Amino acid sequence: MTPSSKSLKWPYTTQINFMAIVDTLIPSSVVIFKSGWRFQCGGVELSIWEYLLMSFDNLPTPLSNEVSQLLDLSALYIHKGHYHSPFSIYNPHICKGIFATLSRKDRLTAITHLENLKVPLHILPIPYKNNPTLLQITIDSLYQLTVFGYYSEWYGYGCTRYHCPSCRHLCTYPVGWAYTGYPGPSFGYRDFRGFLLNMSNLKSE
Repeated sequence: MTPSSKSLKWPYTTQINFMAIVDTLIPSSVVIFKSGWRFQCGGVELSIWEYLLMSFDNLPTPLSNEVSQLLDLSALYIHKGHYHSPFSIYNPHICKGIFATLSRKDRLTAITHLENLKVPLHILPIPYKNNPTLLQITIDSLYQLTVFGYYSEWYGYGCTRYHCPSCRHLCTYPVGWAYTGYPGPSFGYRDFRGFLLNMSNLKSE
């Protein structure tokens, strides 16, 4: 999957890194039954990477580019371990998008390195520099938001998902609802629910 035209506000390397995160955590798969099989969409097919980008950029301080730099920096550690090469100072202009070039196994290792604080904190980009608490919260958020977005109505919003929440509406049945067996919202309807009881009635009793 390639980034859509609606996603041009983010750098290309940031987009592919977030696509790589989602592909690592929720890859597409084939579910086999006795009577046949079914293809199950992964997070990339459902555009959950855009949900992550928008979630991080809707914070008081947008962090999508900084999170992408974290992933690239950790990917350099994976590269260093494979080829026994010396680790150089991270250069964001040269190393952009390295995380997306790793295998799924190595990407997960890179994320785990960050989660377990195995990457030197003093070379991380601001605001993560020497801030282990924020780093671990961010990695936890990557896991949680990916799952939240996958099983939510995000994909069903279609092109309206780029709008503010009050302007979104369902354009199609969300795939995540089908996977969880959620039947959809139950809309209210007019029905007799008894007579109105006001305070004067209570006082008279």
